[in-house]
Amino acid sequence: MSIFFKLGKYPVRLFLLTQTLLLLTFVSRDFPIFAFFAFAPLFALVDHPAALRDFSLPFLVAMLTAFILYTFKQQNTQQSYVLSWIVYFGLFAVVLTAYIFIQRWSNQLNKFALILFVLGMEYLSLKFLNDFNPVFLADLIKYKPTWTQWNSFTGYTGATLWILLSNLIFYQALFKSEKISWLMIIVGLLVIICPVLYSLSSSDTPLSKVDVLNFYSGKGEYQSAYSEHGELISRTGAWVSLLILIFTLTKGMTKKKRRDEFKGN
Repeated sequence: MSIFFKLGKYPVRLFLLTQTLLLLTFVSRDFPIFAFFAFAPLFALVDHPAALRDFSLPFLVAMLTAFILYTFKQQNTQQSYVLSWIVYFGLFAVVLTAYIFIQRWSNQLNKFALILFVLGMEYLSLKFLNDFNPVFLADLIKYKPTWTQWNSFTGYTGATLWILLSNLIFYQALFKSEKISWLMIIVGLLVIICPVLYSLSSSDTPLSKVDVLNFYSGKGEYQSAYSEHGELISRTGAWVSLLILIFTLTKGMTKKKRRDEFKGN
């Protein structure tokens, strides 16, 4: 039995590991490699909904504190930027709670649905909170634009999918089974390395967050794939999330109705 699988049985330790990896991500902003591992323990923590409920408040407070400390270290940090992270993780907590509730009610969702929910949340934030300088998980690697020179095709929040997908793979490799899946680890490393190699060999100019906010506020004009698709990844995540919710709720209500009819007979 691997040490990670054993660790997955202790929500408090998962909480501490997630927090430690997040802090390392913030500190090493110029080489944010820990962003691709920091949320893997969080996926494992979701497997303990009761424990997550008990630790949700300190977990949220710890993450917010880490981001506040991180942002105050930056030059020209504005109070609104810190507030944006507070709003982001407040919404993140709502999405996480909703996922756990729906999963316990229907037992139909897998962890990739959670990624889609987060992407959808980010797209809605971009559409409706544009004037309040919204933040995204993609901001964790914004100081390394040479890694994301492909984002004019996916949108700026394509990096959010990149981060969360890597974390999901490492969750599957380390926390899901009693034995470490070395094949999944190799897949996870390739998911990290291949986009970086492509980006380093590309001559495209990466989208910055300012570009995205200007585009959605009508202040920017782009003659590229981005002008046609916008935030393709997060917009798709929003629509697919809506379809998942409709399908899951409909199926759950149908099952409940059948159970009630069966009891009535």
